[in-house]
Amino acid sequence: MIRLFLASLLAASPALAAPEPLLSDPMESASEWPADASDSVTARADTVSAPKGKAVRMSYDFGDVSGYAFLRRDINRDLPPNFEIRFRVRGTGGRNDLQVKFTNGDTVYWRTWSDWRAPAEWTEIVVPAQEVGFAWGPDNKAALKTINGIEFVIARNRDGGAGTIEIDDLRILPLPGPRPATVASGPNQNAQLMTLAKAAPRGDFPRAFLDEQPYWTLSGSDGGAVAALISEDGAIEPAKGSYSVEPTVIAGGKRHRWSDVLASQTLVEGYLPIPSVEWTADAWRLETTLLADSAGRGVHAGYKLTNMGAAAQKMTLELAVRPWQVNPPAQFLSQRGGYSAIRSIERRKDGLVINQLQGDGDPMIERRMTFATRPDRFETSALSGWTGTNADISTLAWDVALAPGESRLITLAMADDDAKLPSWQSAYDNTLKHWRDVLNRVTITAPPAKQAVINSARTAIAHMLTSRAGPMLKPGTRSYNRAWIRDGAMMGEGLLRAGRFDVARGFADYYGKYLFKSGKVPCCVDFRGADPVPENDSHGQYIFLLTELYRYTGDTAALEANWPKMAAAWAYMDSLRLSERTAKNLGADRRMLYGLMPPSISHEGYSAKPQYSLWDDFWALRGFKDAAEVAALLGKPEAAAMATARDQFAGDLHAAILAARDYWKIDYIPGATSLGDFDATSTTIGLDPGGEQARLDLKMLDATFDRYWREFVSRRDGKRQWDDYTPYELRNVSSFVRLGWRDRAQELLTFFFADQRPQGWNGWAEVVGREPRKVRFIGDMPHAWISSDYLRGALDLFAYEDKSERRLILGGGLTADWLTGKGSGIAGLATPYGVLDMGVGGNARRVSLTIGGSAQPPGGFAFDWPFHTKPPRARINGRRAMWSKKRLLIPPLISPIRVEIGR
Repeated sequence: MIRLFLASLLAASPALAAPEPLLSDPMESASEWPADASDSVTARADTVSAPKGKAVRMSYDFGDVSGYAFLRRDINRDLPPNFEIRFRVRGTGGRNDLQVKFTNGDTVYWRTWSDWRAPAEWTEIVVPAQEVGFAWGPDNKAALKTINGIEFVIARNRDGGAGTIEIDDLRILPLPGPRPATVASGPNQNAQLMTLAKAAPRGDFPRAFLDEQPYWTLSGSDGGAVAALISEDGAIEPAKGSYSVEPTVIAGGKRHRWSDVLASQTLVEGYLPIPSVEWTADAWRLETTLLADSAGRGVHAGYKLTNMGAAAQKMTLELAVRPWQVNPPAQFLSQRGGYSAIRSIERRKDGLVINQLQGDGDPMIERRMTFATRPDRFETSALSGWTGTNADISTLAWDVALAPGESRLITLAMADDDAKLPSWQSAYDNTLKHWRDVLNRVTITAPPAKQAVINSARTAIAHMLTSRAGPMLKPGTRSYNRAWIRDGAMMGEGLLRAGRFDVARGFADYYGKYLFKSGKVPCCVDFRGADPVPENDSHGQYIFLLTELYRYTGDTAALEANWPKMAAAWAYMDSLRLSERTAKNLGADRRMLYGLMPPSISHEGYSAKPQYSLWDDFWALRGFKDAAEVAALLGKPEAAAMATARDQFAGDLHAAILAARDYWKIDYIPGATSLGDFDATSTTIGLDPGGEQARLDLKMLDATFDRYWREFVSRRDGKRQWDDYTPYELRNVSSFVRLGWRDRAQELLTFFFADQRPQGWNGWAEVVGREPRKVRFIGDMPHAWISSDYLRGALDLFAYEDKSERRLILGGGLTADWLTGKGSGIAGLATPYGVLDMGVGGNARRVSLTIGGSAQPPGGFAFDWPFHTKPPRARINGRRAMWSKKRLLIPPLISPIRVEIGR
């Protein structure tokens, strides 16, 4: 790929008889190539002198945001089967992305150069047709045959800043013969490693290079200063994009790698974010533990070798430093997995310095490894069979003699600087203390058979805290190394319930700095700044987050300080819904679009073509509701107008749903009114946090989730074929609880728990495949947004808020098996009305419910009878209480409140 890149960038084709161009543009007129840019990016087109006349120049300035600037010309051309594009370029500025785009209606094709710096001198770029690939659009299989426009784009990458790009002598030339196969994407180092792995004995390379899907988890510090990975097979990646350390055990004259042992995975105490992999083989055991120091100073790895036999044994532990990550090659987006160049390895008195280059132009990273016990042997060599550069490996060996039952612990400490790390034991003790405190602010009790639900809820909190980077709440640390407001708002709500007000507040304050001047809330933010892609759920999510912070903390001063930003986001959102409240959308074929948020790609299923997504609209309505409530609370003059907009938008939204039903002839709530498609996991937002359950058409609501249930059962029971799914479906647990379908909610959990891979690490990938070893992009492991979906669903089993009634519903997801023995309970759960403690236990004849803590919701509490029988008589604090069907309403009395049901 490097040779191909240089050839396309610098070299001209061989001197042949020049074919007649399909297009020849000398780039003499800036008026034919107008410049434009995304929000808050400036772009201007003019002409400058060039060797053969003039050239079009684009001046751009990214300021402090992400985004893009581009030149575009509308050009209608049919293209032959084979062709090439040529143009000359020079410019100024830092490293960003150059993109050449070819549009055909809604479909876009492109050639991109990532992290590209414009040459100072005129340079010709030649792009063969096979290097032009599909970017996005309705049909990802259609070949590029016709274009209606060409764009030259500078998209912000590493440097951003201001610069210029000059384009001259654009030509599209036909070439003989058919179009060659598209150039494969991805670094060729990974391809070479796969070739070496398949020729080597199994176990010499990770399974990722053998076309087998691997799984891994994160061990990080609270705040993300340290974010290390460990694979299911015991390899450790101490830092993002770094080398990995792989163990081998020599025992009984045999070398044991990951392929020769039985491996199992655990977390310390079943839930703390300190993962281990245990190898067992013959008469010994190796336990590899990854410990991210809670203070964020570095990573420790512990290797505990135990003699499980009846006789003394001599064994050797080898640890190999390898030029690849735990993050596998199939992972990409912000971080390509697989190969990780090792420039050199230096031996020091107490350890190693591994010198790595992260990319062209990056400074060398000195990654330090220290040993508590010096190895008995050390050797460095080149990777056998490797034909490239920067692939050194080192092997460290410790000889161990163990009596029966005896263990030996060998530890490493790893950091990217000269930080003095504490001893293994000190770091271990301090980290355990930190996580026990943080993850047990909310305590859940349940019968032993339900322990996995409790452990996964606590671990989910850790996933969100360790995947972040300072105040940035992120869904991951490798592929998804950026902050989305949608992820952050939902993670923030879960963390508020878990008592981490500080983290939710830090994220809201951080994100608020990136609003555009128009009030537009960016969909996401990373090191480049605010992303301009319009995703129309973002405004409501930002308003929701600020409002939830007030509801949980009561901090009126912070709410007042954030009001200008909230009001700006509201105004921008209001302009969007008014843009669709037009006479055009009152036609019979567009009535289901009237007054909604404009089309966007916030829903991943609509990335090919923006749609009128109800996901956007339910979030927008949440934002309209919250903004109106806050305006009234703060006595703002906009309060009346905001209340009017809220009611108008709510009316338009519900009318659009009914219009979509009639137009598309469906009986369910669609994912997008412009498609009439089915997506119950998106519809969940209408229930929570949308709070529209009572206003939605009951028949359509039941039909939506009943269809999801039928399709789920068919998939679960193997009655229909499927390849993969996303565990965002965990949101349906909360919806089922709210619909009163507690038995079905528990069946969903049973199914999803089977897809924790591996189960001992309490987490889900973003994508779960039916065939566990089929290689695919699976997103980060853990995926913190999915962890938040699970956490909120697990907490909803015990208590959730009915926003419309300002009431707490207790035990709505607990089935009979949760009430047996000592029953189940939750303590320390934060709510908008104070802290809740709740315990419930019993059977169909008698149930005891206790309510404690400071929570006093204005609408009181409710308890729904969890059995299929008629509920017996009930008393609240000794006084007779009446059932409303199978719901018992409990007034907001001073705790403790004791409810006795039955004899």
